[in-house]
Amino acid sequence: MIDLDELRWNAVKNRDATAAGIFVYAVTTTGVYCRPGCASRQPLRRNVEFFPGPADAVAVGYRACRRCRPDESTAHDPTVDAVVELCRQLEHSSQDVDLVAFAAEHGYSVRHLRRRFVELVGVTISGYARVARAERVRALLRAKVPVTQAAIDAGYGSSRAFYETGAAQLGMTPRAYRDGGRGVRITFTSLVTPLGTVVAAATERGVCAVRIGANEVELVHEITAEFPNSSFERDDDALVGTALVLAGAVRGEYDATVLPIDVQGTAFQMRVWDVLRKVPLGDTLTYSQVAERIGSPRAVRAVGSACAANPAALVVPCHRIVRRDGSLGGYRWGLDVKDALLDAERPVDEHARQ
Repeated sequence: MIDLDELRWNAVKNRDATAAGIFVYAVTTTGVYCRPGCASRQPLRRNVEFFPGPADAVAVGYRACRRCRPDESTAHDPTVDAVVELCRQLEHSSQDVDLVAFAAEHGYSVRHLRRRFVELVGVTISGYARVARAERVRALLRAKVPVTQAAIDAGYGSSRAFYETGAAQLGMTPRAYRDGGRGVRITFTSLVTPLGTVVAAATERGVCAVRIGANEVELVHEITAEFPNSSFERDDDALVGTALVLAGAVRGEYDATVLPIDVQGTAFQMRVWDVLRKVPLGDTLTYSQVAERIGSPRAVRAVGSACAANPAALVVPCHRIVRRDGSLGGYRWGLDVKDALLDAERPVDEHARQ
């Protein structure tokens, strides 16, 4: 699902008060919603959902936190107020926002507004607009609105524009998404490697999940839980080529980025994963270098979170991202696995020098 949840969760984890006003988060186990930066005990990610503002959280039954008082206005930097207002316009308007007029109305240059938007929200204005438009399409499709009408009502202008720029963000065909993923056939296979069991799943468009672990049953269950309305079945024959590439990738002999992918993520995650897919076999980047390449140099921690959320190990090679000092950082499937993968991919002459 393409929204800004990963960036928002990162702000919650870091108690980033600068994001106050951009969104609020609610905790399902307490029925309370808070502003980013709240000093209350940090909830588990699985118990958190996000809303653009207090009214949206209240509308579904949440009450305001008595500690951070998110329902009360606070003094803001005027540019923060402008960014918040722009977010609301992008979320609710099916028409393009006139940035020149908007910036002039608030007393800023378009360049300054764009820079502050990226600093506070974590994505560009145009990127946020695409996410908002895609979210409107999803809401309409869930309401069983016909695909063509949903595309036009969401602001794409025509069904052609939607299929050219927006449909791919759904991770499956628009009609399948409207039906909750029903009818989408996902096949999977598994292979035993020196690093553990690798389970790979794919749609007709490409690999949608790759997991590495010790227990095949648990890995398969984890993937099926992500696609509850899809047809999910084992097909080793159909995925023999995928399995061979992944087996070679574990040994450092193949680059699994040659495999096509069909993954879903936030706009920010997709930008990060795209950069990761371009890191050559045997090379590494730092988290800060990835942040710079996506145009958000301050979003280093968010880049780390995007790597941790990667649904397709090896195919999206997040193991090639390390800290500035050369240390490994984190890895969803274990630092020992990350270290082994990097060692296997290290050039032969580098091995000889050690």
